[in-house]
Amino acid sequence: MRYLGVSRDELYSPNRAEGDSAVFRAVALELERRGNQVISMTEKELVSKGIPCDIDGIFQMARSREALNVLKTASVPVTNSVWGVRNCGRSAQVGLLGGPVIIPDTVAAPITILPEGWRNYPCWLKRGDSHAIEQDDVQFIREYGQLMASIRGFAERGIKQYVIQAHVKGWVVKFYGVRGYGLTDCYAASAENGKFGLERYNDQSDQASVDFKALTDLAEQAAKMLEVEIYGGDAVVGPDGEITFIDFNDWPSFRTCTVGAAQKIADLIISKNR
Repeated sequence: MRYLGVSRDELYSPNRAEGDSAVFRAVALELERRGNQVISMTEKELVSKGIPCDIDGIFQMARSREALNVLKTASVPVTNSVWGVRNCGRSAQVGLLGGPVIIPDTVAAPITILPEGWRNYPCWLKRGDSHAIEQDDVQFIREYGQLMASIRGFAERGIKQYVIQAHVKGWVVKFYGVRGYGLTDCYAASAENGKFGLERYNDQSDQASVDFKALTDLAEQAAKMLEVEIYGGDAVVGPDGEITFIDFNDWPSFRTCTVGAAQKIADLIISKNR
């Protein structure tokens, strides 16, 4: 088989460019090890050159609107799908997750609408049109005046949508998975291993533990709801063990389990051509 791999632009990999590149290369090498041919392109190359001819499948980490629009025209299986990537956008996932997948009280709105009735503090303000690109794209908010000032700051930067999410007490667990194959790893997050150190606002447990099966089942359900296959995210584990999802991402870095993840991702990609 002949596969096209589309890597992620560094703009969408703040403090994670090396990890994103590593898992992308690992998947390409695993496909080649199994006798397949892989052509690699960046998001920008895909936009300028288009999808090559005679491709049997595509695996991709793109997030730019331009690259996703090109991938929408593909006539072969695409992993992750354009719809899955878009559904993982912060504003989109708020409306799609629910039921057994618990998320905090959340409001998603255009930047032109102010959250006059929001009274749940502390909380988090997040840009809604994409995942975090800069540190100020996610902010811990303690009171109304700070919230209004931060929303104005978003508007001045040209951000069109925002998400406000209630703060959840507990410690943060980061997880990585491949839909249909379960989680490849999860671990307790800390300010030291986070993108921007924002985990310092959550509890830091010396004896962190989570029901791995429960986390796996919920993550797989969330991935199905969002129609995303290669996924990761952050969840808060409360004092009573309850799992609350605070973020869900398309194709994370798999920084603690690159090799094992690449094998499962390759299995998934190949299965679509059987």
